[in-house]
Amino acid sequence: MSDTFPYTREAIREGKVPVSTKIYQGFGGIVNSHKDFAFNTFLLLYYSQILGVSASLVSIVIAISLVVDAISDPVVGSISDNYKSKLGRRHPFMLGAAIPFGLAMYFLFAPPSGLGDGLLLGWLLFFTISARLAFTFFIVPWSAIAAEFSNDYVERTSIITYRYMVGWTGGVLFSLFAWTYLFPNTEEYPAGQLNPEYYSVFGLVVCCLVITWALISALGTKKEIRYLLQPTKPTPSFSFARTFDEVMLALQNANFRRLFLLFLMFSGLAGVGGVFDIYMNTYFWEFTPDELRWFALAAIGAICAFISVPTLQKSIDKHTLLQYFLSIYMVGAILKVCFRFWDIWPDNGDPMLLYLLIVHAIILTFLLTTCGIMVGSLIADLMDEQELETGKRQEGVFSSALSFSAKATSSLGINIGGFLLDFIVRFPKQAQIGTVDNDTLFSLAFCDGVAVPLLFFVPIYLMSRMTMTRSRLREVQAALQDRRNRKEPLPRSVSP
Repeated sequence: MSDTFPYTREAIREGKVPVSTKIYQGFGGIVNSHKDFAFNTFLLLYYSQILGVSASLVSIVIAISLVVDAISDPVVGSISDNYKSKLGRRHPFMLGAAIPFGLAMYFLFAPPSGLGDGLLLGWLLFFTISARLAFTFFIVPWSAIAAEFSNDYVERTSIITYRYMVGWTGGVLFSLFAWTYLFPNTEEYPAGQLNPEYYSVFGLVVCCLVITWALISALGTKKEIRYLLQPTKPTPSFSFARTFDEVMLALQNANFRRLFLLFLMFSGLAGVGGVFDIYMNTYFWEFTPDELRWFALAAIGAICAFISVPTLQKSIDKHTLLQYFLSIYMVGAILKVCFRFWDIWPDNGDPMLLYLLIVHAIILTFLLTTCGIMVGSLIADLMDEQELETGKRQEGVFSSALSFSAKATSSLGINIGGFLLDFIVRFPKQAQIGTVDNDTLFSLAFCDGVAVPLLFFVPIYLMSRMTMTRSRLREVQAALQDRRNRKEPLPRSVSP
């Protein structure tokens, strides 16, 4: 362990983190929500069903891009942890990544006409990697900043709650806008998401929006740089060996290993599920954009999570809440398709089916949003434990290691999902609503709604082994404060 406290702040905050800072930080969550909406909802559908490329080949390309992206995460995390500038450790990367990310998102959905399958796959690979790498240079530093804003157990949860609240609000509004205005139904295309002419406009809108939100988040939190931790010693030059050593150091933390493995499992399952979602909504439930837009009401569940998390936090530790809610989510996800198999749901086309599935989506969104807030807040707590045990603060490495695990296994999940579509489900190419046989639809629904959710018992078990409790954090922070009190005092100033 280091004998010298290696980080300092230009000034120490008096009072709580301003609400404006939490909101500006949350704008980065909108960038993430737009990226996820574009990638998870449309990317595979566009290149396979619209452009006619094999779903398994498209999923392989997406998986390759995710692996490249995942490898870049700990690299960017290490660089930003050790970076030193007048703009701090994080902001230079956030500002520099905004425009390249937006442009890559546009070109991803606007390939030149007339390309064959091979060239389309090459275009997809290049711009998917470009978009993901640029996004990494934004999102890893952005995620790391949240752990530095406050040392308080409850306020850390508040910061993450605002992040989710702003991100969810922007994501829901954009989803509603996209389904209503970017993918309208026509006589030729009753399901607007199958109209090839809409995708370049969609890409342009996403491009402009993600650039705007990223810059708002970076510039809006710029005033907080003087309160963020900076290295006091000269920062070492980058090397892959040092990056590897820093990741291994992070994984020595037992609680972080459990969170890392949870992300591995959860992201792999989410990757498989993400492949099936748009297929399920389009072909199994037979929803059109006019109906899909109403799933934006799932945001009610997120709002309920934002309201209830402070109360839940008063009596339940974060990892316990995460374990309980993941268990309920697993059961709820399985019941969704089982209710169709058991003839409990109304038939397709019945308005009541849409109402019931929206209520179901609200409940699952409440559960997942609460889980996401708990994970983000837990990461901040583990930073203190890591500093106490090793003498190093590794916000960037911790965030990037989790991102690495998420992307690496998500790529595997996407790959598995694409192969399941082609070789197990045997889903036809360029199919229209109502033309897919019942056996194929049953296989699709069973894979998506039963087989995948059942595997959530693994991350649920991992959460039961966590030891970072509220009382443990108090002990850790007291020990850290005692160590810091034996060093030269930091300058103090009044927060703006």
